[in-house]
Amino acid sequence: MRTAGVILAAGAGSRMRPLTHALPKPLVPVLDRPLLLHLVDRMAAAGAQEIFVNLHHHAEQIQRVLDAYDCPVPVRTAVEPELTGPAGALTRFADRLRSYDAVLVTSGDVLSGDDLAEVRARHQRSDADLTVAAVRRQGARHFGVLDIGDDSALTGAREKPPVPDEEWHWVSAGIYCLSAAAIDRIPRGSVFDYAADLVPLLLSESRTVVAARLNGYWRDIGTPRSLREANLDAAAGRIPWLAPRGTGEGVHIGSGAHVAGTAVLCGPVVIGSGARIGEGTWLENSVVLSDSVIPAGTVLIDALAVTPA
Repeated sequence: MRTAGVILAAGAGSRMRPLTHALPKPLVPVLDRPLLLHLVDRMAAAGAQEIFVNLHHHAEQIQRVLDAYDCPVPVRTAVEPELTGPAGALTRFADRLRSYDAVLVTSGDVLSGDDLAEVRARHQRSDADLTVAAVRRQGARHFGVLDIGDDSALTGAREKPPVPDEEWHWVSAGIYCLSAAAIDRIPRGSVFDYAADLVPLLLSESRTVVAARLNGYWRDIGTPRSLREANLDAAAGRIPWLAPRGTGEGVHIGSGAHVAGTAVLCGPVVIGSGARIGEGTWLENSVVLSDSVIPAGTVLIDALAVTPA
């Protein structure tokens, strides 16, 4: 099955501020490496023969990172002058995507432990026009809520409905697989989403829309807090395909970082490349981003540290 990959990397990352004032959200680090490059590798490992990335916010920064990366498959980019939503973004590449049997799509701010190839396989087995990866979550009002039948067929979808936070729901994981026919149904030049627009449109035309339930690790990296938690999960070995580099016991130390001999590191801890950790510091359950300086005697517990070098 000829497969293309699409990574949605155009968003402004408003929930991630102030980090995203100068840094585009897809380039936030997970174990000291841009999230976008992790996603590119995951797409290639899932069998994508070509990867497409849409850009908007700080597009030049993202383009430089991709240009410098030796990816095993071709990576194409396109800048959106105006944002058209996570489904509308596919129209930027529609002419190229028509030649593929399946198009795997992932949001540029999600981290999943499940193999993307499993989503594609579920899509192929169902002969579906759209497959939506789903995770079971509380606080579903922040996501697209999915109504799933016993046979995993989607019967409906609601974008960020006002459901009580304590309720459990299946929600969109921000990972999709589409047929070329489904992409052709997305109107050009308009803002178009999956749960709010594409799912109802395809269902109204009696097309096959299914869910692929994910059972492994999954996190939406949309806020500074979730960025810290994703890094600590990776350092603690909770993300199967991410291996920390450090002293063991859940400690990751990036290249060129200097940690004073009297510093105490109580894992999980992530120290970014070029960071400097002073004498007598205590770091516990914390992430220090690249090139940050932690002065001597500092105590950081449950922290995300970003300081000028």
